[in-house]
Amino acid sequence: MEEKKRENFYMQEENKKKSQLDAVKKSAGQVEIPDELRPQNLDEIIRTGREKKKHNKQIGKFLYRQRWKGAVVAACAVLAVGVSVTLQSSKGQLQEDTNAGAQTEMTGRESETSDAGSTAEEIEGYQTAASYEEIHKKIYQDNERAWLMRNSWYDSGRVYEAEIAQEEGTVDTGAADMSMGVSYSETNVRTEGVDEGDLVKTDGTYIYTLTRSGKIRITKADGNSLKKVSETSLENLTDTIQEIYVDGNVLCIVVSGYQTGVIMEDTDVYSVNSTDYTKLYTYDISDKTNPVLKGMVSQDGYYQTSRKVGSFVYLFSQYCPSGGNPSAEKPELYIPRVAGSILPAEDVWYPVVPQTDTSQLVISSVNLETPDQVQDSRSLIGGCSLYYVSSKNIYVCTENYEGQEVKNQIARFSYEDGTLELKAAGQINGIINDSFSMDEYDDYLRVVVTRYADGFGSTESNSLYILDEKMNMTGKIEDLAKGETIRSARFMGEIGYFVTYKQMDPLFSVNLKDPQKPEILGELKVTGFSQYLHFYGEDRLLGIGWETDPDTGIQEGLKLSMFDISNPADVKEVHKMILKDVDLCIAAENYKGILIDPKENIFGFGMGSYSDKDYSLYGYYGVFTYSEEEGFSQELMQSLSQMSVSSGNTYGTIEETRGIYIGDTFYLCGDSGIYAFDRKKEYQAYGKLEW
Repeated sequence: MEEKKRENFYMQEENKKKSQLDAVKKSAGQVEIPDELRPQNLDEIIRTGREKKKHNKQIGKFLYRQRWKGAVVAACAVLAVGVSVTLQSSKGQLQEDTNAGAQTEMTGRESETSDAGSTAEEIEGYQTAASYEEIHKKIYQDNERAWLMRNSWYDSGRVYEAEIAQEEGTVDTGAADMSMGVSYSETNVRTEGVDEGDLVKTDGTYIYTLTRSGKIRITKADGNSLKKVSETSLENLTDTIQEIYVDGNVLCIVVSGYQTGVIMEDTDVYSVNSTDYTKLYTYDISDKTNPVLKGMVSQDGYYQTSRKVGSFVYLFSQYCPSGGNPSAEKPELYIPRVAGSILPAEDVWYPVVPQTDTSQLVISSVNLETPDQVQDSRSLIGGCSLYYVSSKNIYVCTENYEGQEVKNQIARFSYEDGTLELKAAGQINGIINDSFSMDEYDDYLRVVVTRYADGFGSTESNSLYILDEKMNMTGKIEDLAKGETIRSARFMGEIGYFVTYKQMDPLFSVNLKDPQKPEILGELKVTGFSQYLHFYGEDRLLGIGWETDPDTGIQEGLKLSMFDISNPADVKEVHKMILKDVDLCIAAENYKGILIDPKENIFGFGMGSYSDKDYSLYGYYGVFTYSEEEGFSQELMQSLSQMSVSSGNTYGTIEETRGIYIGDTFYLCGDSGIYAFDRKKEYQAYGKLEW
C-alpha cells in the first residue's frame, strides 16, 4: 500500500512538471537569454560573489559547491529550454545538424556511435552502460525520480525511503636547475611530479604569460633586461584562456568556450542547442619568436581542471545534456562529444543509486607527441565537487545528501600512460575541505572530513578514514574536535597533520603507519588557524592563515606560523608573524597563486585590505623568508595598483598576479606587464616591461 502511494505521488509530480515544461516551451520563443547567464560568464558571477565574501565557514564552503554545480546545470537548462524553439523547416532553409559546432580532429582510438557488441561493467556504486538507451533512462527517468525525492524532502522536511536501499604527501616544488646552473621557480602543485597549468610559467630563460583577452606572450628575462620576443593570439577569438603548460619546446594552452548549433529533434522540429567546450592547443616553440600550432583537440563541457604527467595532458570538463527529454534515439543530445564524436556507451559510467545531478564529468588524455588526437576518454554521470590526482590515480569526489548527512562518493581512476580506467569506488561520510585533505600512500587513501551527522546546524565533528585500493575502509578515527571544522591538512609519508578550528587552532598530528589502526599523536592549540600548510625544510611546517581573538573569534590579521615537527607527538609553534589589516589572502584560496621554495628560502603571495572609509579593496604582493634565529622576515610588500589594465577588478588582479624568480631576480607578473626586483639588494625595483 505504501509503495502504491509513493508511485502515485511520483506520477502526479511528473505530470505536474511536464505541464509546467510545456508552458515554458510555448513562451520560449519570446525569451531572450541575458548575457550574464551564459555559461562563459559564470566565472565572473562567482568571482564577484567571492570578492564580496572575506571568509567562508565550512557550511558555506559546501553550499558554495552545491550552488556552483547547480549554477552550471541551471544555466544549461535555461539555455536548452529558453533558447529551444520549434521551427517549421523549408527546403533550402535549414539543414539537419546533429553535430553542431563539432570539431573534426581525429581521435587516438575508434569512436563508436552504435551500441553493437557493447558490454557493461560494474564497480562498487557505478556501472557502465550497455546501450545509449540505458544512459538515457538514467539521465531522464531515474534522475527525475531522484529530483522528486529530493524536492519532497525539502518541502516536507523528511526523506522518502530510497528504493535502492608516496609519497606525494610532500610537495617540494623547489628550484629547478638549468644546465647553466641558474635556479628558477616552478608552479606550486598539489602532487610532486604532477604538473598543473597556471597563468605564468618560466623555464629559467623565458617567462610565459597569458591574459584573459586571449594573448600569450613570451618574454626573454635576463636580470633587469626584459624583452618581449613574441605575442600569440588564439585563432578563435571567442575562446577564453584558462591555463598554460610549458615543457621544453612545447607550449600547451587550455581554453574554454561556448558554441551554438541547430539540431533536428523530430520531423520539421528543430532546436537551438548551446554547448560548452574545453580545448587544448599545443604549440611548438623551438623558435620562440614564432610559435607554431601543432594540434588541437576538444571535448564537450565546461572546463574544470587539468593535469600534466610526462608527455600526457589530462582534461576535466563538466558536460550538461540538452534540456527537456530528447529521444533516446538521439544520443548526440545527451552524450558528450570528444574529438568530434560522441563517446561510446561503454565509456559512460553512471551511479547505481540515482542522483539529482544529470551533468557528466568528462576526462580525456592527450599524448603531446600526437597533439591532434585524444588517446582515451571516460564520462561519469553526476556532478563532481573535488579532484585529487596522485602519481598513479585520479580521485573524483561527489557530494550528496543521504538523509541529513553529506555523503562523499569517491571514484578512483588509474591513468597510466594515458589509459583511463575506473578501478574502484567507495563512500565516506562528511565534507572534504580540499585536495590536501586527501592523500595516497602505499596504495592507501587517507582522508580527513568534517561531519554534520544530524544535518546542518548540528554540532560538527571530524573524522579520518583510510581506504585500501578497492576503496574499502581499513581504519578510522571519528568524533574529533567536536564543534570545530577542518581548515587545512598535509600528509608526509606515515604522518599526517590537520587543523580544526572554532576559536582556537588545534593542529593534530596522526600516526598512519598501520592502516588498520591510525592513532592521534599530538594536539597543539594556538590562537587563530592555518588555511594552508607546506613542509618547509627539515622538520618544519609552514602555516598560512588568520590570527583571531581566542574569546570572540574576530579576525585580527594574516598569520604566518612555523611549526617544529621534529617530534610529531610534541609539535611546537616556534615562530609567528601577524600582518594587521589584511582581509584577503590568495594563498588560502588557490595554492597555485603561492610562490614557495624552501630550498631557496622564499615564499610569496597576493593579499588584499579593505578601506575603513569606503570598503574599497587594495591589493598587495608580499615576499617573505624565514630563519631559525630571527623567524619570519618581510622582504617585499608591493602595491598591485599598477598591475591591472582594468579598473574596478582588484580581486581579479590579486588572484591572477604571479611572483616567480630566476636566479637573483624576482619578477612580478600581471596583466599590465612584468616588473623586476633585485633579490640581492633588498628587492630593489630595477626593471620593467609594460604591455
